[in-house]
Amino acid sequence: MNRYEILQAIQQQHAELDAVLNGMPDEALTQTPYVAWWTVKDLLGHIALWEQVALKFIREYKHDGVPKQLGIKDDDDLDRYNKRGVAMRRDLPFDVVRAELDATYHDLIAEIESLNDADLTKPLPAPWGEGATLERLIAVNSYQHVPEHIEQITALKRGRV
Repeated sequence: MNRYEILQAIQQQHAELDAVLNGMPDEALTQTPYVAWWTVKDLLGHIALWEQVALKFIREYKHDGVPKQLGIKDDDDLDRYNKRGVAMRRDLPFDVVRAELDATYHDLIAEIESLNDADLTKPLPAPWGEGATLERLIAVNSYQHVPEHIEQITALKRGRV
């Protein structure tokens, strides 16, 4: 995808997320687990966490030309990373987590706007594997990640509201 298409996808998904959250009661946002033990508030923090990873990759690319990997080697590492992210936000009020998500979204849009299509499609050097590009790193941490969670919240909302 080019820069314009990436921006459109992220903006559209943020609007869809806003729409699905609209009108949900506080209990559904902060107390009712939507998947396993995660609440919607936990999920919003999870989305912010991964969009912050995309931001990290963009900023490191702009500074050094090579984003630093997270050191996640397998599904167990990924699960631990996700759980730490949820735990860091578990005691925060919903409004604080929502503000973090919105601020991260705006920062991500601004950083992507500062890139050009060549930045996005240029193959990344080692230690990144074949086919790794900045566009791919942004994709898996934002616009390819968010739709599944919008669907989960939509399903919860249909059952609760």
